[in-house]
Amino acid sequence: MINAERKYCYRITHVNNLKLLLQSGIVNKNHPMASCNYENIGNPDIIGIRDDFPVKIRDYGYIGEYVPFYFTPKSVMLYNIITGHNDSKVKRRDRTEILVIRCLISDLTKLPKWFFSDGQANTKISEHYNDLNKLDKIDWRIIYNSDFSRTEEDPDKIRRYQAEFLVYKEVPFNFVESLCVYDSNVASRLSEVLIDNGVDLNINIKPNYFFEI
Repeated sequence: MINAERKYCYRITHVNNLKLLLQSGIVNKNHPMASCNYENIGNPDIIGIRDDFPVKIRDYGYIGEYVPFYFTPKSVMLYNIITGHNDSKVKRRDRTEILVIRCLISDLTKLPKWFFSDGQANTKISEHYNDLNKLDKIDWRIIYNSDFSRTEEDPDKIRRYQAEFLVYKEVPFNFVESLCVYDSNVASRLSEVLIDNGVDLNINIKPNYFFEI
């Protein structure tokens, strides 16, 4: 099962972005430290929609001001990137191109402003919370089992599967618990980047995070 202890959240990026992340931390696209050399892998339409979508918590601004994470590494976005499924605006990529950034929820809550959602955050029916006692609002069963197939009986499943944890503007790199990659070759390459930058951080080889299809 994925994230059975409910303690992690995950963000995916291109492996080539690691050097930039070490320099600037994990920042939203409008942050002063955001680099024009950052290699985007997500759907640009969804990223744009978030700029004008308000957080449903008073004085929390807009979703686009936040850095998003999922509660599973096996996100719908990653599935689309790896398979090319149902998304012409997302470039298909090999698993070895993807870096999964893993953080502890307990660490991220030490940052000044954060919230989480019970489904894809920029969906009208999704609710937003800044109280960890509300984590049970998330459908953990489908997250544990990587079950996001829409069915006639449960057409809302894919929204709930995409529950998010979002942090305002930036996550300093020292809040990253570990990096997760597909194979040992990628791990070796990224380990050299960490060493060159004087960073001591675990790199986990987790092929089960990458949809063995």
